[in-house]
Amino acid sequence: MPRQTEPNANLTMADALRRMMHGCNVRAESTRVIEGQPGLQPDIVITADDRAPVVIEAEFMPAYTAESEARDRLGLRIADGSKIIEAVIALRYPEDVASADNLSDAIATARLSYCALTLETDEDGNDQQDRFPASGLLEGSVADVVDLARLLSVSQSAVNAASNALESGIDRAVGVLDGMANSHPADVAEIARLLGMSDVPQTRRMACAVVANAMVFHDRIAGNHAEIKRLNLLWNDALDNPQDRISDAWEAILKIDYWPIFAVAQDIVNLLPPYEAGRILGILRETARSISSTGAGFAHDLTGRIFQRLISDRKYLATFYTLPASAALLARLAVSK
Repeated sequence: MPRQTEPNANLTMADALRRMMHGCNVRAESTRVIEGQPGLQPDIVITADDRAPVVIEAEFMPAYTAESEARDRLGLRIADGSKIIEAVIALRYPEDVASADNLSDAIATARLSYCALTLETDEDGNDQQDRFPASGLLEGSVADVVDLARLLSVSQSAVNAASNALESGIDRAVGVLDGMANSHPADVAEIARLLGMSDVPQTRRMACAVVANAMVFHDRIAGNHAEIKRLNLLWNDALDNPQDRISDAWEAILKIDYWPIFAVAQDIVNLLPPYEAGRILGILRETARSISSTGAGFAHDLTGRIFQRLISDRKYLATFYTLPASAALLARLAVSK
């Protein structure tokens, strides 16, 4: 398909993204976007003050160069700020889009093919590129591309900082559960049964991760519902046991909705003995505050990336999910949509 048809498709795609990505600046076929390369024209660039930039490189099928061009954008710097491009989407338009009478309608209904390329820093400080999926392509609508762009726009450095905070908090909370294995073995076993798992270290991590996830979302929801108090207003450090207050608050949230996040978390909290509940909830409230401080404006996106990282690390949260309910819980924690 002739290359000259693609800018029109990119401009139309950018218009669709702009309507769906509120608060973001979406530019297509623009020069002077990349620092040090004023003539370079990335197909689509998505930026926002509180997010990392995301670039989309798009071609019509068979799109032989879309992915290589996408890789070339990684590590470049946006001209209007200090942010480095850590994520690029290589996108393929179906061939029939180019010949459509109405390009906007064709893109809105098209089945798009795409993959994500990211730049990450390993433990030794070396940059490395990653691809998702590892092979093949994802397929979806414009809305699916928007969802992916939102997740990718969470800076990897923010993900790393929040993930480290979450791991540290979960490990401290797990220490309390480990003590319960001696003092209250039946309660620990019941928590494992609730998750459809055997009582192994990963089970205790998952239980604490579920509660931590609910706490992060609690404050996010409190900002949208006046009847829901923020965590710091539910109890103070002088209170011995916040267990009933948390359970009552999550019961109120469940009356609104949010069952995949809060139903299991509430059940776990209710199974804890009072003293251990106070210790675990105190630790995880502090953890939730640390996570929110790295990206409070889009906590749903940030926690999606965090749990995706933890779940992919089989040393941390191994795959012991045998029941459909547990699989559904895992999917809901890993993907924000």
